[in-house]
Amino acid sequence: MKIIDEKPYYKMSELVEETQLSNHTISFYHKKGLLPNTVNTSRNMKYYPEITITVLNLIKYFKDNLSFSIDYIKELFDYYKIDFDDRAELILQSIQMISSEIKNPVFKKDLEKELLDEAIRLDLVDDREIYFKTEVEVLKVYKELRAYEISSQLIEEYVQTSKKLALLERELSTKVIEKTGYLPEVLVLDILNSFKPYIFNRHTIEEFKKDI
Repeated sequence: MKIIDEKPYYKMSELVEETQLSNHTISFYHKKGLLPNTVNTSRNMKYYPEITITVLNLIKYFKDNLSFSIDYIKELFDYYKIDFDDRAELILQSIQMISSEIKNPVFKKDLEKELLDEAIRLDLVDDREIYFKTEVEVLKVYKELRAYEISSQLIEEYVQTSKKLALLERELSTKVIEKTGYLPEVLVLDILNSFKPYIFNRHTIEEFKKDI
């Protein structure tokens, strides 16, 4: 590690050691525009800012756990205008990336207005001009629930319970920071992508079993 302008920077060999990715792979990601800018020394040695390790871990997670292609990850990075200067913001952006697929965009004007207005009021989706695949699927499920005359109150309770779960997730992360002074980005994604869905669905199955 080298200190440049009072900030830590890493050589390629150090990135390889920290992330277990090959020199070739890291160079490829850099050429694709997925990594922050490097600093070149007088010896023409290239140094990468510390946040590069976080970025590489996120890319590795997206590929290995979510089967995202490099081209799609690049598309995500461009859409969310990835912040390479703020690690906390970068982790937050990564949560957005795994929560909503930016595929098959649909303009707000092309969606059923009454349905969308209700979904926005119930806090199922945000109010914006373009919606993507995951959000359109949420609207589709909500429409089907309406067809069964599911009350808005029950949907509101579902959303409120989700918000309470989100607070617990934040508390889990806060406890990790209190213990270590550092929040592992992969742990955050594992809580959202594996830990939460498995536990929630496990207990949902138990509830359904009671009716059988």
